[in-house]
This record gives sequence, structure tokens and C-alpha cells, in this order.
Amino acid sequence: MSVAGWLLAAALTPILAALPGVSFAAFDAALSPPRFELKAKPGDVTRETVTITNGSRAPARFTVKTADWHIDGNGRLAFDEGAPQAGSCRPWARIERLEISVPPNGARTYRFEIHVPKDAKTGSCHLALIFAADAGRVAPTGTAQVQIPIVGRVAAIVYVTIGDAKPDLRLASLAVRKIDDKHIPVIDFYNQGNAHGRVFGALEAKDAAGHIVTLMVQQSAILPKGHRVLRLTPVDYSTGEPKPPTFDLQPPLHVRGKLQFLGGGEVSIDQVVR
Repeated sequence: MSVAGWLLAAALTPILAALPGVSFAAFDAALSPPRFELKAKPGDVTRETVTITNGSRAPARFTVKTADWHIDGNGRLAFDEGAPQAGSCRPWARIERLEISVPPNGARTYRFEIHVPKDAKTGSCHLALIFAADAGRVAPTGTAQVQIPIVGRVAAIVYVTIGDAKPDLRLASLAVRKIDDKHIPVIDFYNQGNAHGRVFGALEAKDAAGHIVTLMVQQSAILPKGHRVLRLTPVDYSTGEPKPPTFDLQPPLHVRGKLQFLGGGEVSIDQVVR
């Protein structure tokens, strides 16, 4: 998300595995590319294709639809298939068909279009293109008493920048949080612009114990007029090879370096974080 797909069946797998005699075919689908970052002018029609791959040994049928999405409080994608929300491209989207079939261990190209109105204002919009597999059902072998539906879905995320819209990213804060019992630096950006933005690059950090690590910034979009807290994942290069640190970072951290922005621009950081 990626971002770009999720599997509902995964949450049920350990439960089903605990039931005697239960067997089922795994959902195995993928999209390429999982993300589209498009540019258009008012009045343009943008045509794109996405490839869906069926990795299972059985034919797969998918229902295709559009949805809105946002980033929830846990940093995960949340989808809304109801009425289009503010900033949605869904009213402008045209999809090839509502149902498709993909052969076993095969792939299929799927077409979609974005019809930008002639009076569209400079700005941006986004949507998700969802492929939902037909619900399968599993039951303990030799019995019809239990029927459990299994549905798998994958989604491609689409961003459309209209006209001269641009992101305008501003560093809001740098902090250390306890995540999974470890001290992890995080960085908060606010996007004052009218198009989504992204942050790239790495920083260097030295902790109170003298450990030096590289901090890799999380790759996630920052939507217009929105905040996004990005994780700075520590990587240990002390042996010459990148690896997760075997130690927990001890605050305060001295963080320094530069991060680059999608479309140009950068921010310099030289800060002690407690």
C-alpha cells in the first residue's frame, strides 16, 4: 500500500487451520502496478491498464468496483465503497467491466479511464480500484454443517494531479515513540499544497549509548491539507551490510541529514530528539 492490497481471508486462516478436517484453496492474486500517480489537465481522458495475476491452480472470478480510501489512525488504508467523498475521482472513473475471469496461474489486463471535466479546478483526487474474488466456502471434510465464506480482495491505488497542482510539505515534528517495545523515531509532515506528496531519503541518528544507525523514511503518500506521521526505520550498517539493529535505540537521539520531496524540494534536519 503496498500499498495496495489486502486479504480478508488471512485473518481467518489460523482459525480455520485449528478446525479438524477443514481445507480450502488459498486466495492468491496480485496487481501490477499496485499504484498509479497520474497527471491530467481539465478535459483530458487518461487511459490506463492494470494487470491482475491469479497464482492459484483454479480459475478465479473477480468483481471490480471503485472505492474511496483514507489513512486510519493506525497508518493503514481504510476503504469506503459508499457515496463518493470529498477529493474522490470516482465520479470521473470508467471501468472496463464489473466482472472478469482469470485462468489458473494466469494473468489478465484490465482497462480503466479517468474523464476529467473541462471545468475541473486545479487540485488532485484519488480512488481505489478493487478486485474482489467470488466468495468461496469451506467446510470440515465429510460434513455440510459448517459453511464459512472466504473472500479475498486486492486494490490498486490511483492518484490524479490536475493542472499545476503541487504538494507543499512542511516538517511538523520529530519524535521517538515506543513501537513493539522498541524506541522508533517518527517524523510528522503537513501538506499545505493541493496535490499529494512523498518524502524520500535517509537520515543518520546517534543514540545516548553511542550507536549510529541510518533511518529510512517510510514510503507513504501525504494527502493535500493533511498530516502524516512516517516511521523512520533504523538500519545498522556497522558491519558493512544493512541489517536490523540488535539493540534498542536509547533516547535522546541526535538526528541529522536531508530528506527529499516528490517533485522537488528538500528539508534539512539537525535535531536532538528525546
